[in-house]
Amino acid sequence: MEQENWINDILDSTNGMTPAAPNAKLFSQIQNQIDSRRKVAPQWVLIAAASILLLVALNIKFVFSKSNKQESATERIASSISKSNQLY
Repeated sequence: MEQENWINDILDSTNGMTPAAPNAKLFSQIQNQIDSRRKVAPQWVLIAAASILLLVALNIKFVFSKSNKQESATERIASSISKSNQLY
């Protein structure tokens, strides 16, 4: 019960507080700078999309080429293993 009263006292301590109001001119300057930085040139979007597409294509190529090479390597290792139990 005491802990609940303490929590309620802490929460009630913010009642009646007014939020800080920024300077209107400074606030509009900051907003303008943020908005101007958000704009990305279309050429960069195309370059990023092409890069992602190239990476995906290369990954697909390497995944399928690696699986083929693993099978042939496994076959080579299996054929090189001695079929007799003599170690010397």
